[in-house]
Amino acid sequence: MDSVSSYFSANPAAFTLIVIVAIVLMLFFILKKFLKLTIVFLFIVLLAVGVYLFKDPSSMPDRIKQSVEDFKSGGEQIGDKFTSLFEDTKTLAGKAKEVPKDLNKMLDTAKDTVGK
Repeated sequence: MDSVSSYFSANPAAFTLIVIVAIVLMLFFILKKFLKLTIVFLFIVLLAVGVYLFKDPSSMPDRIKQSVEDFKSGGEQIGDKFTSLFEDTKTLAGKAKEVPKDLNKMLDTAKDTVGK
C-alpha cells in the first residue's frame, strides 16, 4: 500500500489520469441509464398519442389547432410577464442605487440638527 501511495506521490499525472478515467466511466453509466429512461418515456408518450389519435381521428386536427393557439397565447402571456418583471427589476435596481445617497443626506441633516 505504501508503494502505491509513494508511486502516485512521485507521479501525480498518473493519479490525475486515473481519477479522470473513473469520473468519465461513472458519468457514462449514469447517463446511459438516463438515456434508456428517456427512450422508454418517449415511447410511452408516442404510444398514448397514437391511441388517442386512433380513437378519434376526425377531431384531431381541430384539437391540434386549439392546442397550438393555447400554447401561443400562453407563451405571449409568459413573455409579457417576464418583460414586466425585467422592467420592474430595473426600476428597483435604480432605486436601490439611490438609497445610499439619500441615507447619507439624512445622516448629514441629522448631524446638523443635533449640532455636532
